[in-house]
Amino acid sequence: MKDSSVLWYKKPAEYWVQALPIGNGTLGGMIYGGVAQEKIALNHDELWTGHPKDTTRPGAAEAFKKAREMALDGKLKEAQNLIESDFQSTWSQAYMPLGDLIIDFDGDKYKNYRRSLDLNEAISYVDYEQGTKKIHREIFASNPDKVIAMRMTCDNGKFSMNVSLKCELRNTVSADGNMIIMSGEAPSENNKGNESSQWHYLENDNERGMLFTSALKIDSDGEVSANGGSLKVSNATNVTIWFSAETSFNGWNKNAYTDGKPHREPCLERLAQELCYEDVKAKHLEDYKSLYNRVELDLGTSNKDDVPTNKRLRIFQRTKRDLGLYTLLFNFGRYLAISSSRPGTQPSTLQGIWNDKYCPPWHSNYTVNINTEMNYWPVLMCDMVEVNLPLIEMLKDLSVAGEKTAKVHYGFNGFTSHHNVDIWRLSTPVGGSAVWAFWPMSSGWLCEHIFAHYEYTKDIDFLKDTAYPIMKKAAEFYIDYLIEDKNGYLIAAPSTSPENEFLYNGEDCAVSQTSTMTMSIIRELFENCIKACDILDADKEFADVLKGKLDKMLPFKVGSKGQLLEWYDEYKEPEPHHRHCSMLYGLHPAHLITVEDTPELANACRRSLEIRGDDGTGWSLGWKINFWARLRDGNHALKLLERQLRLKKSGKVLYNRGGGTYENLFDAHPPFQIDGNFGAVSGVCEMLLDSVDDKIYLLPALPRKWKNGHIKGLLAKGGIKVDIEWENCALKSYSLAGTGTAHVIYKGKDTVHELDGNKITVKA
Repeated sequence: MKDSSVLWYKKPAEYWVQALPIGNGTLGGMIYGGVAQEKIALNHDELWTGHPKDTTRPGAAEAFKKAREMALDGKLKEAQNLIESDFQSTWSQAYMPLGDLIIDFDGDKYKNYRRSLDLNEAISYVDYEQGTKKIHREIFASNPDKVIAMRMTCDNGKFSMNVSLKCELRNTVSADGNMIIMSGEAPSENNKGNESSQWHYLENDNERGMLFTSALKIDSDGEVSANGGSLKVSNATNVTIWFSAETSFNGWNKNAYTDGKPHREPCLERLAQELCYEDVKAKHLEDYKSLYNRVELDLGTSNKDDVPTNKRLRIFQRTKRDLGLYTLLFNFGRYLAISSSRPGTQPSTLQGIWNDKYCPPWHSNYTVNINTEMNYWPVLMCDMVEVNLPLIEMLKDLSVAGEKTAKVHYGFNGFTSHHNVDIWRLSTPVGGSAVWAFWPMSSGWLCEHIFAHYEYTKDIDFLKDTAYPIMKKAAEFYIDYLIEDKNGYLIAAPSTSPENEFLYNGEDCAVSQTSTMTMSIIRELFENCIKACDILDADKEFADVLKGKLDKMLPFKVGSKGQLLEWYDEYKEPEPHHRHCSMLYGLHPAHLITVEDTPELANACRRSLEIRGDDGTGWSLGWKINFWARLRDGNHALKLLERQLRLKKSGKVLYNRGGGTYENLFDAHPPFQIDGNFGAVSGVCEMLLDSVDDKIYLLPALPRKWKNGHIKGLLAKGGIKVDIEWENCALKSYSLAGTGTAHVIYKGKDTVHELDGNKITVKA
């Protein structure tokens, strides 16, 4: 149905968050669909500021030890001050725009305009009429051919245009024949004088930034000629633009200027080929659909396919009635995942691969205290295992880069990483307040993703050769981190709860003896390591060490309001409705707390969410959808999804107005952050399916509004493909395909299936 698979609008985009995204994992484009001028804002996943450098801070381990003693002695603010003055390091580098492809046309009047993005095809279209002429454009980013392709045709006439490439980074542009070539260099440093987002160029070869080449070629039945640094096309009925780009990035620990990979030659060789548009398009469709078509969601339709997407969002704010809009947001999130993360690319950043700002918010980096992880929550559930691989590759790098951080900053074994990562695999704590900077827990959280990769794929070689060695190294760091508290419990001291504070002796304070999230991540990692040892039948001595630690670790605590405590003790909070709900990590993404097995703790999580409230930034709303789904409350989960669909103004960023959705369905943090899009997809999956070990919960949080529907192709742990159909809010049938034992649970009833690889269908 088009109302759940097509975004469309009646006029060109005026702002970037109205433009439509395309991507192949490496190249990203934002299409404005202009008539007098078309602009495609371009990105390349490797184009970052900076170069490899040692960001560890000598003497930091001694400061940490003193801060630990202070925290254990109750001197929490003093511990925080010491951490901020003597422990932290420098900021991350920034993800840069590649520039803009600009097309100036000969005419600005139009009628019957429509621009659209078809999620079934991953192709964007622009159609309009100028007098008797009918103009048609289609644009897509091909993963097989590593190009952005744009085809323009004109019926009942001809058109002319001027094509150019623009970029604010250091560059040179030349045009010759039917090609434009831009050669450029990224800034050497994004933090001049350790001031965040003050980028500049250095001239020492060992400190220079990465190089890049971007180029386009035009095929046309019109006349093509060079016009300075641009190309002019005259009297054409059809034009095809091929765009590609490469950088000199050659790995996180290699200087991209002095030891970079070739970038100009591969880019130009790619465009030198005889490219047939229909062949490239056919390969693109086959490649994209092989991922996108694995899952199908149908929640019914409200017959809104003839209503522009921006108008649908406005109507939805009043009525909350548009079944297809939920599915459209779900499908759009899957589209963004496929478009921004592919084998061999970098992981998706705070903005996926789409960023138009040369000083982007939060450097458009990998913020790994929730945001990057959220980007990958729906990937395995939606059976896109390949899309998960870039995150795994980044963790492999961090497990090496973070060894020195563990040693220099803590004096510990293993490896660690903090809340910001960049393409150079920054693992040290950044500058500024400890409320965000002092958080050595991302290594543990990311290990949850690599163990989940095994759980969903059952790839024993991956577990043995990749996942477990990294998990063990992370666990070794946390073994050293644990220390006995005054009651004999093991705690990770000192610790923070990401970006939140409490009142201590009348002051805002972030550093506590420990925090619930910290202990939850460590507990989950230790338990997963023990499971891995059992599966591999190896490393029993290490498993025994972890079991001994688990027996002595601080348990969850419940506060005076019935809430799950966030810190070591119960404190007043200066911001009780804070966007982070980090103390609930054990509920989601972990399964340390469940309604079925730990109902008292689940109720404490529910109380914590009630105290936090239902509002929040875009990604915060996304996380809350997942929390309420895990609490088996589908109606409340849907309430949060509907809040996330609040239409936000495109022209002005209002940081304090809460999250929502821009006209192009991008998540409004605000500003744009892609994590909310992915959190919404994950939340929808969690409402319809939850899997723990060999248990598969069907429709655990089905909202009343989703009366009839089906979902096909979800992946449960154990590598089991699941189809579910429901009618009148009750299970109608389900199908399973996989191997091994599966416990299917619906409304408390456990049905055991022994699967042999063939698909089985069961009527309810």
